Amino acid sequence: MKPQSGTVAPCDGAVSSSLSRLRAEAVTPMQNHHLHFFCHLIVPNGLFVYICLVNKKHDHNEVLRSGLKLICSKGYNSLGVDEMCKSTGMTKGAFYNAFQSKENFLLKALSVYGELTVKRLKTQLSGENGKPKAIDRIIGLYDFMFDAQLNNNFMGCLVNNMMSELGSTNEAVGRAALLEFNSFVEAIEPTVKEAQADGDLTLSIDAKTLTELLHSTFYGSLTIAKSTQDHQQGKLIMQTLINTLRK
Repeated sequence: MKPQSGTVAPCDGAVSSSLSRLRAEAVTPMQNHHLHFFCHLIVPNGLFVYICLVNKKHDHNEVLRSGLKLICSKGYNSLGVDEMCKSTGMTKGAFYNAFQSKENFLLKALSVYGELTVKRLKTQLSGENGKPKAIDRIIGLYDFMFDAQLNNNFMGCLVNNMMSELGSTNEAVGRAALLEFNSFVEAIEPTVKEAQADGDLTLSIDAKTLTELLHSTFYGSLTIAKSTQDHQQGKLIMQTLINTLRK
């Protein structure tokens, strides 16, 4: 008789023991988070065998967010899978089952980081943030991102960090980082266009190139700030550049 959904099917001791071991090896519960499992039933030769699958939508996002903070603070090459598993609450088996490799984990982390950053950029650059002029929102954005370094131990930006560390040696990571950089430029460009229309930024450079210049300069200054543990110089460089580009 087929068991109803949510019930435990009758099985012999060996299968029950295997089920317990599968659950234990699949994933270690993450601190302050509930992990959800879906059990699918297979009936080979009358024996009930359960395969427990992690709810990937929930777990992957939490694991990736935890892991990307670790990569930002320690770098990719100096970080081992053991430490990543300890930080994210996963066993090695669950990690490789979910992400296949350390590099693939990084690629997924870059995607999640990029998505979150684009949302933040659009929110901060919206006209609803208390700064009606586009030029003031641009200056405020870069000031905010440099000031934020004080609160995150100068971890920098994951995309910039990976461009610096792996961009020239790992083609896949280089492409992924560039893709996210371009998405940031795309998010900032409308505000640059608005500042040009307001007469606050030069029209001699097209908006996309101007935005790329601003964000590339930010990345270079951010790299220096990580080394010197001084964010003020970076703020000064960005403000000087923006003032130079005024119409």
